[in-house]
Amino acid sequence: MKNKRLITGLLLISIIVPIISVPSLVNVFEFIMAFFVIGASIEFLNMFEKESPLSKRFRFVTILSALLIHVSIAGFIGWNQSPITFENRGLLHVTIPFMLVVLFIYFVLSHNFSVTNVGKALLVMIYVGFGSASIVLLRLIGVRFIVYMLIISTLTDTFAYVIGMKFGKHKMTPNISPKKSWEGAIGGSIVATIIASVFAMYYGDIFVVGTFLGDLFNSSGERTLLDRLLIESNVTFELQFLFVFILTFFATIVSQFGDLMASKLKRHYQIKDFGSIFPGHGGIMDRFDSVMLVSMFLSASFFFIYLFI
Repeated sequence: MKNKRLITGLLLISIIVPIISVPSLVNVFEFIMAFFVIGASIEFLNMFEKESPLSKRFRFVTILSALLIHVSIAGFIGWNQSPITFENRGLLHVTIPFMLVVLFIYFVLSHNFSVTNVGKALLVMIYVGFGSASIVLLRLIGVRFIVYMLIISTLTDTFAYVIGMKFGKHKMTPNISPKKSWEGAIGGSIVATIIASVFAMYYGDIFVVGTFLGDLFNSSGERTLLDRLLIESNVTFELQFLFVFILTFFATIVSQFGDLMASKLKRHYQIKDFGSIFPGHGGIMDRFDSVMLVSMFLSASFFFIYLFI
């Protein structure tokens, strides 16, 4: 099992790295993310059916709604424009109200569509639709943002596990995830915050323009995560570091809540994994649960900075 998990992880990295970093593969990334939405939605619906059967019409409407929300926020538009396209999201104001109207009309007309099913549909639409779109948005505003997010998610999860296994004594959420400890959660957040913050502030020194990795991940020559994009040049390096450190710390906490949310859902519906598409890792939601929540948090944070700072 460990070898299978390692091999799958390495294959995922070998696929994900070029797709998110090579500009000519951006359209491929968008295309894959559309299937990501469909796959994640199906996993949620399959989980819900452990409680009660769902009609094919309900499944179709829910998957289509999540996909349209995803596309309206970040999919298939804006790639040939300048790196910042925060204002270019007018479809969001059309698609979401429209899909909610369709959902509620369907709720009234369908005899078997209960209030509980409305909640299930909304969970898929919001969590999968917004979560996947947030991943795309981070790539849209710059490669360094999605790399920063992946570092936070991966390191938080990895070090929370390692530190928890070695030093964990106080259970964090025994009713949701018995193996998680406060020692692991705090240790994971601290280590991930330090490493991700240093990475963010010395991005230009890590990926130097003119080198292979520099041209791949930093073709526009940014020095820090926020350089020339969200923070004015008169903001000192120290203030940027303080801001990034605080943002990263909260992101590590959100990342762990993403994992706990998935664990709570699986425990409620009494399933081990959401799916089996990734051998040794489970399904899409098993592998990207924390990624989706932390992506929503980070993309919202960067939009806020862009609008108000």
